[in-house]
Amino acid sequence: MLASGAARYVTKLRLTGSSALALNTVAINALRVVSTVCLTRLLSPDVYGITGVIMSVFYMITMVTELGFQPYVVRHERSDEPDFISAVFTIHAIRGVLLATTGVLLAWPLSLLLDKPALAIPLAICSLTFIIDGQVTLHQLRGLRDGKIQRYAVIDLVVSISQTLAAIALAFLLHNVWAIVGSMFVASIVRVWIGYALFPGSRLTFRLDREVASDMWRFSRVMAVSSMLTLVITQVDKLGLARILPLSQFGIYVIASSLAAAPTVFAFNYASTIVYPAVAAAWREGGSIVSAYYRSWGRFFYLYAFGGGMLIGLADLIVRLLYDPRYAAAAFYLSILAISAAFVMVTRSMESVQVASGRQRFAIEANALRLALLVAGGLVALALHKALVLIVALGVLEPCVYCFSLIRIGRWHQLRWLRELSFLTTVASGLAIGALGSWLGRLLFPHL
Repeated sequence: MLASGAARYVTKLRLTGSSALALNTVAINALRVVSTVCLTRLLSPDVYGITGVIMSVFYMITMVTELGFQPYVVRHERSDEPDFISAVFTIHAIRGVLLATTGVLLAWPLSLLLDKPALAIPLAICSLTFIIDGQVTLHQLRGLRDGKIQRYAVIDLVVSISQTLAAIALAFLLHNVWAIVGSMFVASIVRVWIGYALFPGSRLTFRLDREVASDMWRFSRVMAVSSMLTLVITQVDKLGLARILPLSQFGIYVIASSLAAAPTVFAFNYASTIVYPAVAAAWREGGSIVSAYYRSWGRFFYLYAFGGGMLIGLADLIVRLLYDPRYAAAAFYLSILAISAAFVMVTRSMESVQVASGRQRFAIEANALRLALLVAGGLVALALHKALVLIVALGVLEPCVYCFSLIRIGRWHQLRWLRELSFLTTVASGLAIGALGSWLGRLLFPHL
């Protein structure tokens, strides 16, 4: 009922793909704010510390085994054949079992390595959600090929609503980490159910097919290098800080990191679904790549830049408004991490331009720079036992990549400097207004 009602509402609104992405991002981030406001009053920072490590471990083992199911099915000429879809579904389900087994086996050793004994049992139990996730329908990937982005938005939204409500209810009853564990199971079950509800199709059966498996592996080898780099770049901070900081302080960092990362989901989606197709079309048709790129800088691009700047300036007020005094230190972390978040839209868009133009090496170079900065910051942080060093490295990560991109792309005469200046001015304007808002907030509400 919830899935079909949400789908009918989206259809009635006649949203475009970019509008659906924007609306979905706003709605999910609003839910995230509601969730954290409630949960931080019901749960201790230690719970967020355990949850942060679990999510980091999940992300790592998922990326290590990333096979590119979505691009493989979307581009394959046999994706309309029931036997082909069933064969890929079988690989997906087996992968889910292997991921669950890996998570269970890693739980105890990781708890010893990170010196966090409270982590072992929750991580082992949460790993079982991979088995459920392995059962999602792959008909939704065919739907993506047909441009049904709006239905994808509905899936994410309904899953987020269900997980938020479950987490709050369980936290009210349990007041411990098992509230988060239970909500993860709810999210996995709802994700499987709504996928079948919104993307009906032929019945998926378990079917082993050596030819399909071999073909998919040949395709997936190309994805492996990129996935491994992304894995290291996105998780080195959490693993390093989990070692340096006590659980309570690490939980505060997770709150700040989550707030800073919230808008970046839209930036990644915008670069891959709006910028990349526009530039790829210009490249195929012999048009102007520069013109296609800057035409994709629509209102949502500039709204993101402005909002990213505001997030830097408003960090203190946001944390004071949303959380109790136990989480006050998250404001400082957020103000640093939000610097990179503000630049993600433009750096990822630049990478999309180069990849769509046939310069795939550019993306590897940009990731290599990110990795070098993080490794350097992480080593210094571990040597000095100063977590702030790594956090600062994270904050300047994307601005450094942006400067590198300007230099490299400028050599190919694919820049319009006035447009780049307009982006920087927009970020700076948001920062100034955000800082003013924080100052007024402290002035008007000194007891926050």
